[in-house]
Amino acid sequence: MKRCLLIHYGEIGLKLGNKDYFVSKLMRNIKTKLKENFGRNFFVEHTLDRFLIPLDDDFEEAKYVSVLNKIFGIRNFSFVFVGSLDVEKLADEIWDSLQSEIGTDGPQTFRVTVKRSMKMPLNSMEMERKIGALLLSKGLDMKVKLKNPDFVVNVEFFNEHGYFSFKKYEGPGGLSSGTQGKLIATLSAGIDSPVAAYKMMRRGARVIFVHFHGYPYTDKDEMEQVEELVEILSEYQEGTKLYLVPFGFIQKSISTNTDVPARVRTILYRRMMLRIAEKICFKQRAKGIVTGDNFGQVASQTPENIFAIHAVTTVPLFQPLIGCDKEEIIEIAKRIGTFEISKLPCKESCTMFMPKSPELRANIKELEGCEKNLPLEEWIKKALEEA
Repeated sequence: MKRCLLIHYGEIGLKLGNKDYFVSKLMRNIKTKLKENFGRNFFVEHTLDRFLIPLDDDFEEAKYVSVLNKIFGIRNFSFVFVGSLDVEKLADEIWDSLQSEIGTDGPQTFRVTVKRSMKMPLNSMEMERKIGALLLSKGLDMKVKLKNPDFVVNVEFFNEHGYFSFKKYEGPGGLSSGTQGKLIATLSAGIDSPVAAYKMMRRGARVIFVHFHGYPYTDKDEMEQVEELVEILSEYQEGTKLYLVPFGFIQKSISTNTDVPARVRTILYRRMMLRIAEKICFKQRAKGIVTGDNFGQVASQTPENIFAIHAVTTVPLFQPLIGCDKEEIIEIAKRIGTFEISKLPCKESCTMFMPKSPELRANIKELEGCEKNLPLEEWIKKALEEA
């Protein structure tokens, strides 16, 4: 039988005047990703809030799943059989295709789910009952169970066909990649910041990554891990950029300055990082900066310290993890494939030249007093020139 890929989008369908823009972006992203991975052009039909894509007879389902799971905007997708509009003929086609799906030691319960996008003699519930009864009459050895069945036959009627499948895959959701402009994301080799970047990419932002490294005061493992993380995240967007910004010399200069109390070093480091990220933001014409801050998780993320750090920048700051539990962040990191890299040991600039007892409630006036005699603009210029 003829097979197609059937894709549904979610939130995009709720857009009003600019829905066409989001749909066209999603269609373009689907075409681009499929061509990159399968080496040919695909015909993508947009019909009744769905995308329908004809497939080759010998298509590899697992490979398609891997690609589609990284395209934001997709709510769910399935590999459908193109069947008849006539219910009895459709039941025969479902029965013939069903045998290879359930095997000899298969599921014990099933249901039929019907969705109609065209006029039919019966309503959806009546169609479900009729198709289910026809399958049972043909010898289907399962009990009907409407809630949480072992097996679901999904049927959609539109475009003068009955499209059916036996498995529906959940997509990543969100908004089409590249629809919300550019953002700068500060990225470490840790767990949190890659997840923060991912969450903003999922909302349609094109993310440009900025990593502050400590080399030559640290080895290159940190940068190599960050490059691996960016490679994974790049699968979710096109045209990824990574800035590797030398920061060790700034940390050393601050840590060896006797006029700077050791307890405020970390706050000063982070204020400098934001100043540099802001310059890159202006250069790239981005609309804000993404950080992996998590409320109260570490000393620099108390409300007073976050306030003091953010005070140095004029651009919007996005903190998608601010209210998350660590377990939630780790779960996302595992799902998107960054956790195994992030958990590897390496000496980061974030942990270099750190005080034993960091300040928990920074005072902006004290910080400004410490920075008054520091060559901040010179450091920023040097870091950007060597990035």
